[in-house]
Amino acid sequence: MTTNDKLVALIRLRDLLYSGVQPTLRECGFSAEIIQGLVKEQLVKSGDQKPGNYADRCVIEEILPAGYSFIAQQHALRERHNFSELNYAEAG
Repeated sequence: MTTNDKLVALIRLRDLLYSGVQPTLRECGFSAEIIQGLVKEQLVKSGDQKPGNYADRCVIEEILPAGYSFIAQQHALRERHNFSELNYAEAG
């Protein structure tokens, strides 16, 4: 999973969780591999709380502190990169 894939998934999950929803894998629209990768890296916490197949059972309970840190780090890196490009363009 790429860094960008992780960032997009975490931001989408953050928005869903913020709205008060504990989305299932199917409701998120992510593949099982993406969620399993986020769980393995301890960025999110999931659980089987609903009946049905795995995509309907797997609920994203929360984004863990490491997940929020990942989002913040990526935003900081992108802002610094964009700032550097802006300064380079103005100097050139």
